[in-house]
Formats: sequence, structure tokens, C-alpha cells
Amino acid sequence: MEIGPLIKLHRIKQNMTQEDLAAGIVSESYLSKIENQKTDASPEVIALLCERLGIQLNAENEDMIKEKAEEWFALLYDAHSREERDAKYQELEQLFKNSNSDYEILFEIHKIRYYLVNNENEKTKEQIDKLANLEYSFDSKQNFFWNKYLGNYYQTNEDDNIKALQNYEVAESLIKQVELTETDIADIHYTLAVTHTRLINDLKSMEYANKALEVFRQKYNFIRCAQCHILLGICYRRMHMIDMAIKQYNLAQHLGEITENSEVIQLSNNNLGYLHSTLGESDEAIKYLEKAYEMGSNFTATQISTIISLIKEYYISDRVEEAKEVLEKNYHLVRELPAHNKRSFKLEMDVYKYAIYKEYDKFEHIIINDLLPYLEEKSDHAEIVTYANMIGEHFENLKRYKNAANYYKMASSNYQKLLKV
Repeated sequence: MEIGPLIKLHRIKQNMTQEDLAAGIVSESYLSKIENQKTDASPEVIALLCERLGIQLNAENEDMIKEKAEEWFALLYDAHSREERDAKYQELEQLFKNSNSDYEILFEIHKIRYYLVNNENEKTKEQIDKLANLEYSFDSKQNFFWNKYLGNYYQTNEDDNIKALQNYEVAESLIKQVELTETDIADIHYTLAVTHTRLINDLKSMEYANKALEVFRQKYNFIRCAQCHILLGICYRRMHMIDMAIKQYNLAQHLGEITENSEVIQLSNNNLGYLHSTLGESDEAIKYLEKAYEMGSNFTATQISTIISLIKEYYISDRVEEAKEVLEKNYHLVRELPAHNKRSFKLEMDVYKYAIYKEYDKFEHIIINDLLPYLEEKSDHAEIVTYANMIGEHFENLKRYKNAANYYKMASSNYQKLLKV
């Protein structure tokens, strides 16, 4: 066990300064060397420091702690109840209070994932800030999960896929140096596939999705297989291989049905709806989007995406009353989303509100001054094409042809960028 980093971890957790901990035992400079693994302190000094911190040097339970920690780590993936995750978390917290273990720092790193899964955003940031002081001392396995969960944080809370990808790639580079389960490796490959999908790197996404799919098939993890099929469907759709995309979505839907996983079924219907929308087949798109909408029991990102897509299809199909009904039922929920959620959801909802209620000044302002600049910042070329065409058509209907031409040109330019990706 590397005692220096553990001492530093417990000092930070207890909001103690080096002066507080060192007083009467060693100098602050000597404590710093201990914490930074630049010296080997005597057992007597280590014992005094641990006593002041209220921690025990006891490795007798190491095998039992390792087993329980690995069980809890596994609960941070797939569909597990919060009650089960929380109960095992509390058990481990108590174990680490009574004895120190090589797994304690790994446990602290996994707390990042735990807080993310529980949507405890302030705690997530606090945990990252706390562990950043220990990053230099992480071994390869700790570094793997540190970078993986940092990527999760940037992707989920900051909506920054570029930064997330950088961390995921560091984690991937450590795979050969670390003893990991096949599932851990498949999960980082799946995560890379998701990130490349969001960045419209479709060939890279397919490469990683197929790597993950191979392992999940071997493990008979049908839900994770379904998630991979959905990613592959998105990539095939973008490559205009429509039959292949539909096949992947249908495979995902089938796996969702045999596992009775409503989230997978909903996501499959959502993507089938979006596919038919891109083909200009609004009636077919609405059929799938209505199924997805009716299945949405929780206010998830998939449900919000479905709501906005359904309003859009109703609107362009001149089914305005149905668009109003969905809008009015869900408008306040989208507006009340926490700040870390995608800003684009709120902006898009307002776009359709102003369009439906013919508040054209607000409609023009939000697309031109808020939504399009936001999408440009995120390099979301596909959505820029959608909304540049939308405002272009609006100006054309008003016979403001110069304005219309400018936005049609923006749409065309971003479409060309998509073709080059």
C-alpha cells in the first residue's frame, strides 16, 4: 500500500491543512515529502499521522474489501436500482473508515461515476476537485478510471465532447498496462463509440461499437448489445444506408422487447422516427415518435428529444393543435431543466413555441441570436442545416429574399461540411 497518497487523501477529506496534520509530529516540508512519495517515513511517524487522521493501518480485510468494491463498481453500469447502489456504497464507506486498503483511492475515483449516475452534480465537481490533488500519484488502473470518469463528466455535465474524447483516449491508451475485465474494456470502447457518434466521426464510431458489441454478445448482455445496435443504426443513417440503419434499430428494439427494457424500446422508436423525418416521411416519423413519447415515464434526454421531434413533425405536417398539446404539456418541464443539461433543448423548445404561436419577432431573434450561434460553437452541422433552412424558409415566405439567401447559404455550407466529415 502506498501510504503517502492515502494520508493526503484523508487529510483533504477532513479539510485539514498540512500544518494541522504535521503539528508536533513532523515539519510541513517533511509531511509534503511523505504525501508526494519523495521519502519513506518511519513506522512511528506514519502511525502518529494515521492516529491524528483517525485511520487504521489494517490490511487483514483486503480480500473482502476488494470483493465488495468490485461488486459496487459493477453496479455503476447497466440498470441497477439506486437503493442497491446506495446500500453498498454506505457499506464500503464504513469499511474504509475502519481499515485502509489499496482499493480506497480507486473507491474515491469511482465516486465520480456514482455521483454522476445519481445526478448529484455539485458532489461530482467537488470529488473531481478533491482528487485532482492526487492525480500525480495514481497508478495505471487508477489513472484509467480517473480519465474515463472525467470524460463522463465533461460529456454529461459540460456537454464538451472534445474534452471528453481526450480523456477517453488517455484511458484507452492504458488498457494494455492495466488488468481490466473484458466488460471494462468493452465499456470504454462503447463510450468512445458514443463520443465519435456525437462528433460525427461515423467510421470511428462503427469501429468501436463493433468492438464493444463483440464482447457484449459473448457475455449475453443484451441491453448493451442493443445500445451498440442503435449507435450503428445512427452511423448507417448518416451514411445514407437506410436499410442497414433500419435493421440495426429493429435489432435493438427486439433486444429491448425480450429483456423488457422500455428505455431501449423507446430509444429505438425515437431513432426510427428521426430516420423517417430525415427522409421527409412525416407520417411514418410521427408513428414511431408517438410510440416513443407514450413510453416516456421519466423525463430523460431521450424523452426530451422525442418531445421536440414530435412537436417538429406535427408542426411541419400542419397538425398544429397536436403540436400545441405536446408543447403545452411539456414546455415548463424543459424550461426547468438544470443548467448542466443541454441548452439546445431549451432553445429548440422556444423556437417551436414562437413558430406555433406566430410570435415571429421572437422566433427570428432566438434562431439568429441564440440557437444558431450555440450550434456553431458546438460544430453541430446537422442541426445548423435544420434551423438555417427553417429561418431561410421563414424569410422567403415574408419575401425577404436576401435574408433567406443568406441562411440557405449557411445551410448549404454546413451540409458540405457534413459530407466531408
